[in-house]
Amino acid sequence: MSTSNAANVTEPNERPLEGMRVAVTAARRADDQIAALERAGASAVHAPTMRIVPVEDDTALIDETRALLEAAPPTFFVTTGQGINSWLEILEEPLKQQVLDYLASTQIICRGAKGRGTVRKWGLPDAPSSEKETSTSMVELALELGIADGPVGLQRHGYVPEKALAPLGEREIFVVAPYRWELAEDLAPVRDLITSIISREVDAVTFTAAPAVVALFDVADELGVREQLREAFASDVCPVAVGHVTAEPLEDEGLKPLYPERERLGAMVKLMGEKLSPRAR
Repeated sequence: MSTSNAANVTEPNERPLEGMRVAVTAARRADDQIAALERAGASAVHAPTMRIVPVEDDTALIDETRALLEAAPPTFFVTTGQGINSWLEILEEPLKQQVLDYLASTQIICRGAKGRGTVRKWGLPDAPSSEKETSTSMVELALELGIADGPVGLQRHGYVPEKALAPLGEREIFVVAPYRWELAEDLAPVRDLITSIISREVDAVTFTAAPAVVALFDVADELGVREQLREAFASDVCPVAVGHVTAEPLEDEGLKPLYPERERLGAMVKLMGEKLSPRAR
């Protein structure tokens, strides 16, 4: 009876994405993502659709902060803990203390638990958060609790769909946006990626930030191929998001993206290995 050498046996799930070509749209941590995909057997192409404006260089944020304080809206929405930290940490005195005084005296509604925890970390009153952790549920919660008439403030980090804010009616919204996203400086790779998607030359496209989705469709709009891009994603090319917030703009396009319950890069790659069938090329 012969025995096999276990060290030479390749586990069937060791490289579950073998033979697949995956496009990565991330600007941040792209190298980590590409490495994880390649370990899973995929070949990766990188086409960042967005870039982050460094918060220390973002003079618009100071202007937005001053406008918020002048309006002093009685309700303030927190979308992310990271956004609150980035905003407050970059402010200098006395502006920082003025913001903290304002936040301590207003009604704060958080999109999720991380935002709520960060609000408490800054010594501010505990604030309610929506269980679904979406922008839509955040606004729904605010209306259920009852909010004052007049303007509202919004700390925006990433994608906040217009439809989520629609129930607020005609209220003026004062936005502060730490970590502002802008289109990538070099759009040639993005245009090439759109062509590859429409031509079905990639099997999947990953998104780790909702603005990256918006940017891809905006560039497709400029090229006059938005509908072709949507059709490719609806049929042969799988749109993959790192979590439910990133998936929102894809769902707004009528698509059904693949995304893990736990919003982590590793969880996304693992789910791709479990759900996507590689195509021979």
